[in-house]
Amino acid sequence: MATESGTSTETTDVDPYVPADSSTTELTVKAVVLGLVLNVLLMAANAYLGLRAGLTISASIPAAVISMGLFYGLSRIGIQGTILENNIVQTMTSAGSSLTAGVIFSLAGVAFLGESIDIVTTATVSLLGGILGVLFMIPMRRYLIVDQHQELPYPEGTACADVLQAGEQGGRGVRFVSLGFIVGAVYMALADIWGVIRTTIEGAFAVTNTRGFALGGDFTPALVGVGYIIGPRIAAYILGGGLVSWMMLIPLLVTGGMVPPDAAGGTLFEQANAVWSSYVRYVGAGAMIVGGLYAIASMRSTILDAVRLAGAEFSEGLNGDTDRKRTARDLPMAIVVVGAAIVAILLVVVPQVQVGLLGAAIAVIAAFLFVAVSSYLVGVVGSSSNPVSGMTVATILVAAVVLRSTGVSDPVIVLTTGSVVAIAAAVAGDTSQDLKTGYLLGATPRKQQIAQLIGIGLSALFAGAILVFFNQAYGLGSQTLPAPQAGLMALIAESVLGGTANWGMVLIGVTFGIVLIMMDIPVLPFAVGMYLPISLATPIFLGGVLKALVTRYVERTGDEEATERATLNGRIVAAGLIAGEAIMGIVVGAIRILGVGSGGTIPFPVGVGDQLSLWFGIVAIGGLLAFIAASTLRGAKDTGDVEELY
Repeated sequence: MATESGTSTETTDVDPYVPADSSTTELTVKAVVLGLVLNVLLMAANAYLGLRAGLTISASIPAAVISMGLFYGLSRIGIQGTILENNIVQTMTSAGSSLTAGVIFSLAGVAFLGESIDIVTTATVSLLGGILGVLFMIPMRRYLIVDQHQELPYPEGTACADVLQAGEQGGRGVRFVSLGFIVGAVYMALADIWGVIRTTIEGAFAVTNTRGFALGGDFTPALVGVGYIIGPRIAAYILGGGLVSWMMLIPLLVTGGMVPPDAAGGTLFEQANAVWSSYVRYVGAGAMIVGGLYAIASMRSTILDAVRLAGAEFSEGLNGDTDRKRTARDLPMAIVVVGAAIVAILLVVVPQVQVGLLGAAIAVIAAFLFVAVSSYLVGVVGSSSNPVSGMTVATILVAAVVLRSTGVSDPVIVLTTGSVVAIAAAVAGDTSQDLKTGYLLGATPRKQQIAQLIGIGLSALFAGAILVFFNQAYGLGSQTLPAPQAGLMALIAESVLGGTANWGMVLIGVTFGIVLIMMDIPVLPFAVGMYLPISLATPIFLGGVLKALVTRYVERTGDEEATERATLNGRIVAAGLIAGEAIMGIVVGAIRILGVGSGGTIPFPVGVGDQLSLWFGIVAIGGLLAFIAASTLRGAKDTGDVEELY
């Protein structure tokens, strides 16, 4: 609502866990230190996942669970931690993971342009984009988090608040995430270190005179875990997009003789891959442009409300909200406006960025618009399903067309402009979830926003080093780390500036996106599936199906608390699996960089043979699914309240 002066007051029908008139320890040195440590660990894990699968997950819940375990251990030596300190830890940790998502979806694309990844440039762009993401979210907090509390659930933020409240009682959730971590790490060690199990099954086939149908899957713990977290609906949309590409468009193009010349002599699956890379991904890009623009149009009232609120509150100065209760105090609007202006200036004058005045203007304006879109969308679908790549595609296309008209020919400039927007949108989505958690717990928004900025600062320092590490260990664009979004962004920037963009395929994607909107089907998950390799969409869908089966089984008992426990347990176990695979990916990468072992794809092969490793892989994926289901159901069937589980 609004006061007569036009500024917003904070009214709510929610009773926070910590009352507004209570003073509880919050932003402390020990919380910051723990947050910084977990920040680096989970941002590396999320970077691996995003480069491998083209998707990332919210680190809030695993960070909250690990934080509870650490504070529980510290309590044994007399160092206590409050629930709001735990909230600060997860806030800082998730900041790193969200910033990484923006980096790997955009800035990593320089590797596809034949350029080296510069650590200083990556750190600078990451820092500036991350700061914009936090600042631009602040004027929208009251409308999206408070006023729209019933309409926007913010699933990860609400679940994280539940976990933190439950964590006041005990510690089984720590065991769940630890067990998932161990299983994920051992599984990938068997696959990538010893070669005992084979995770990838894929191939292409023909039906009469139609050639190029392709199916397959890379069945690893992280991909199945992602599918379990995002659920069957979104996972089905992603697979649907994959099927449109690999079972409809690609066979049509292969059969029609549109295989690129350099792939014409390859296997049928190699031909299908070449057609996907050269043509079909542009269709996905066109669909994502429509999805991004449609999201902005749907949010026009929210964006205008945020602008009006920012202008009204700016007049209050640096300390205009001192009369508000603790749980309603944001960073002052003067800091937001001045901070954004400083970032815009730095985008022009800092040598490592050099996007120019026009590029900076495009970056800041697009960042504000897509921060609003991102902050709203994660309230509906969650951070793990936040279509940051779609927003980045739209920005890069606009930036490339506009900058080309001014004589710009360097695709790195376009990519850098889009990267600022991608990072800002990813960080804003995470900030929204964290502020929702804080709103339910009774945290001070201003302190969470400060924690976010601290986390962004540390994450930016490590972002470039993490990209360089994975590029040296696996190679960005390799089968292990295909980095699909980054490759697409580089392709769009280079082709538009070079005049070789396949606008016909983009137009097909635009038309496809419009048809999806007319049918009331989400565009962006479909588009993601269209430019992901089918081998990634399949295991994600498998995880979503498992989630549906487990949920339906629990719901048949009629026990609502059991259903709630199953949801929380499954999410935490899946997060552990993802972290375990990601950390093992870092270990394997280190082995490759150091040159230890055989020097081949598998550093220490045990020689089981391709056929036997395939059968072991089939057994392993069955065991993995059984493990997820059994661990989730075991906790759900336990007696007692949900609080006793964590």
